[in-house]
Amino acid sequence: MDDIREVLRTFKAEGTIKGTARTLNCARGTVRRYVRWAAERGYLGSAELPESGELAKAWGEREQGDAAVRAKLLPFQVDIEGWLNQKISLVRIQDMLVERHGWRGSYNTLKRFAEPMRDDGESFVRIETAPGAEAQVDFGLMGMVWDPEARRARKGWLFLMTLSNSRHMYGEIVFRQDLATWIACHTRAFEWFGGVPKKLTIDNLKAGVVKVALYDYKANRTYVEQAEHYHFMISPCRPREPQHKGKVESGVKYVRNAFFVGRPLMDLSEANRALKAWIMEKAGLRIHGTTKMKPLEAFQEMEKAFLLPLPDSPFELTEWKEATVHADCHVSVLGSYYSVPHRLRGQRVLVKLTHTMARIYLLHELVATHVRAGKKGTFRTVIEHYPPEKAVWLESTPAWCMAEAERTGPGTHALVRELLGRPSPLDHLRRVQGILGLKRKWSRERLEAACSRANRFGVYTYGAVKKILEQGLDVELPAEIGVEETVSSYKYARPISELLAHLPAKGV
Repeated sequence: MDDIREVLRTFKAEGTIKGTARTLNCARGTVRRYVRWAAERGYLGSAELPESGELAKAWGEREQGDAAVRAKLLPFQVDIEGWLNQKISLVRIQDMLVERHGWRGSYNTLKRFAEPMRDDGESFVRIETAPGAEAQVDFGLMGMVWDPEARRARKGWLFLMTLSNSRHMYGEIVFRQDLATWIACHTRAFEWFGGVPKKLTIDNLKAGVVKVALYDYKANRTYVEQAEHYHFMISPCRPREPQHKGKVESGVKYVRNAFFVGRPLMDLSEANRALKAWIMEKAGLRIHGTTKMKPLEAFQEMEKAFLLPLPDSPFELTEWKEATVHADCHVSVLGSYYSVPHRLRGQRVLVKLTHTMARIYLLHELVATHVRAGKKGTFRTVIEHYPPEKAVWLESTPAWCMAEAERTGPGTHALVRELLGRPSPLDHLRRVQGILGLKRKWSRERLEAACSRANRFGVYTYGAVKKILEQGLDVELPAEIGVEETVSSYKYARPISELLAHLPAKGV
């Protein structure tokens, strides 16, 4: 009682709970509890405090009253122990006692009743932060949520960002914990708060940290770009030390037990609407167990002004992927294929993906740019990325071959048209490509002459045209001299009778 009397005397002199706690080197919660009790008894209004004996008597009456109230919890002790074993918070247990049994006691009474049943684990050091200095971020499993797109129930994960000073929070239930979800949830959280904390303390999940280490950790490159865009610092927890972000860890449990547990199955959009309303209307207006303030009011009055301002535009999601340039001069990224200059075959490159573009870098050099593929299995190819001797075959489509043959001459055009127009189960495109490729060794004029000769004799093969060129038969005969005229115009040097005179005569 002397200690209580000293607390009350110091409070009357200091005038504030904070000043009293600093002077006596004790917890603010302890000072607040004694001051509240003394104010209810009217002790603070009088000039002199009661003697220790009178205080002891009054305190004893309080203890007896609490014991009577706690005795009313005895019928529910088994239920309370079971809920505590399920890791359900006392806040949610209080709600369940009200809903199921009509109990009307205070939270502090329930807390004192449940104290012997709880295992609080090892001791820890509590670290308080200045307004706007830090937020803590985590994912936590909520339970089953209905997915209207997949038309089935799926595991719902809570993304939670808690401001370390005011304890105001942003929460969103999602189905995935990938990089795109991680980045998008951060952007929406900053918009929810209307500003950005100076530092984010995060877990070592892969979307945020690609190399987990005590000192030389490595953050995800896309996350670093978002941090640079919003000017916040990334501070991963030590490996296997999640309690270093205990404010958000306890926040996840609080949301799960006080909001999610006991609700019927909700679809994703319904769950998120209900969660945001619950944060603003209940969680944000409760008296926080540590700060003894309402998180929403503390945020609006004390912390919001210290947040960093939002940039003019939101962060555009980018993903960085490492890939190897394969023998076909393409890299494979997220199931799609993008061409890269053939000189980089076999090398490792970095691929930067945005919503619309794919940019490929060798170290810091941009080597290729593509429109991002819309679905898996799609190829994005630039012909110039192939070696010249390979690219020509991709360029030589039927339409290109017809145009090239027409540029060569009418004879070549007629031969190519004949081959490509045939109703045949054989694909004549390679044959046409080979014929047109002959002009790389012989001139365009000679190829035209050879094709004209092949047309005249009705031979439409690569081998025939090549043989004409090799044997120099591409010199055309005069158009007016036919085969029959050439044979009939030949004149024997001697008469036919002289030619046949040596043969024996047959009988008459």
